[in-house]
Amino acid sequence: MFRPVAASEVLARLRRVVPRVLTDSEACAIAERCDNPGTLALAGADGLLVVRLQPNPAGTALELFVLAAVADRFGAFRRQDAAVLQMARDLQASTVAFRAARRGWERVLGPEWAPRGT
Repeated sequence: MFRPVAASEVLARLRRVVPRVLTDSEACAIAERCDNPGTLALAGADGLLVVRLQPNPAGTALELFVLAAVADRFGAFRRQDAAVLQMARDLQASTVAFRAARRGWERVLGPEWAPRGT
């Protein structure tokens, strides 16, 4: 179960992963987007998720774009995969898109996910 969180909590949680994954300025930029009505910042038992609903690159459908995902516990992705996909369906998004900091996600994810670059 996810709960909405404020931009200040997003920034604090993102800064825990700096500099391993994000620079401080990238973390600040993501936290600033949380004030946008089109962005959802959510926290749960497994971590933090910041997403926004947007058109896909072709402009033919909606996608739920993951701005940030921070796992607090091992196995968080597998436990929360169905919940994130359901959220996307509820928002009428056909895919969940993200930019991966590490390679290999395409081997783990189903067809509803759209990794972009590494």
